[in-house]
Amino acid sequence: MSGDRKAWNWRQAFCQSELPATTKHVLQTLSMFMNTMGESCYPSIEDLVEYSGLSKRAVLNHIETARAAGWIKVSQHGFRGQRWKRHEYVARWPERDLIAPSLSERMVKTAEFEEEGGAPDAPAHSKKVVQEVHEGGAPDAPKAVHDVHQDKNSPFNNPIPVQKREGACESKNVKNDNTGKSARKPWLRRLRKAHASWPTYADDSVDMVEKAWFELSEEERTEAQRLASAYVDHCRNDLKRKAVCAFSTYLKEKKWQRLPANSVGGTVAQPAKPYGKLWGVERFVDLLKPHYGNFPKPSAFLAGLLKGDGEAAEREKRQRRAQYGWPRVNAMQHRAQTSSKGVTVANELASLADEFTQVKVGSNLWKAWQLLHEERGWPWLGVDRDLPEWVYMPRLVGADRGLTDDSEPEVLLGLVKRALENFEAVHGQTTNTTTTTQEAAE
Repeated sequence: MSGDRKAWNWRQAFCQSELPATTKHVLQTLSMFMNTMGESCYPSIEDLVEYSGLSKRAVLNHIETARAAGWIKVSQHGFRGQRWKRHEYVARWPERDLIAPSLSERMVKTAEFEEEGGAPDAPAHSKKVVQEVHEGGAPDAPKAVHDVHQDKNSPFNNPIPVQKREGACESKNVKNDNTGKSARKPWLRRLRKAHASWPTYADDSVDMVEKAWFELSEEERTEAQRLASAYVDHCRNDLKRKAVCAFSTYLKEKKWQRLPANSVGGTVAQPAKPYGKLWGVERFVDLLKPHYGNFPKPSAFLAGLLKGDGEAAEREKRQRRAQYGWPRVNAMQHRAQTSSKGVTVANELASLADEFTQVKVGSNLWKAWQLLHEERGWPWLGVDRDLPEWVYMPRLVGADRGLTDDSEPEVLLGLVKRALENFEAVHGQTTNTTTTTQEAAE
């Protein structure tokens, strides 16, 4: 690049430099907090760790590499009356010693402007970093500053809100999740319980673990906790690894989803395709348990409604159970609908597949099963148009099998109830357990 009138493009320059790739990545992340002139920005190290995906040590090391190479100017900055200080980062061009003005320099110039009644002179060492063009194209027209070579569609050009790019206020690290304050405590207890037995527990960053945990949905957190020990066993026994990844990495990359079938739960298991027999077995076995999900705190209006005894209160309770009561079932159904992925089922449940038969989606028998789910407050499978033509449900028993689908869903409801009771009995005999469909009060 030659000439002072050439447009300044710091990002393109350091990308074409001989800096290490990771250093360039850190500078790219840092540039997200700058304006298009590369002026002062004040991201915390935690911000840079979050947006770069690197460790704190890596971010610090590569910031120092960039500073030593002359690509950024780093200084401390704090405002009057504030105890804390933040690092101030300014873009710099080492080949030509080109540097954008820092906030402190702009404040000094502003003071000179106000005292002297005019615009301050530019520093002797400063270079023009933008191209001056004439308004309207006339040679003697007033000059205007014109930014060029800025890809406005690039995610690196101003993707961060102005308040975060240019603000200098110390802000608390706010978790990016939808979990209510009252609902965080039980999830934190579950996180600590799962994390305590992880091999890297002593070296893990608590902040990074919590951040990764609360970025997951409730269903994903439940699965991550349930399969944590299975993943560790898989790494050590199957992959013969001496070391296991950090717990935050396990959560962030959702590594439990890639476990082989024979590793889930530490028992021999087999894959189950979405909406098939085994998939249906796993789903109904989970539904036969009392609801176990965490219910968020309701609003004041909803809390008053739930305390009532009317039909509206009962309907709302059923809807909340369906939404929060069985997170594993909700996770199964979500994966089946969005990515056509199934689950793994323990071999001890495989024989129960004989108790299932196909039901045509949209038929009266299908609608009877939907009515049963609504009565019990169970999560339903979704809208008919998003489902395959046939889905497996517990088969009808005895004389019920000979009945046609011509009856109304309300009439067929009794048949599906008996089918469910039969499946529950067979399941209890197979697994030597006693299950119950009696729902506990919320």
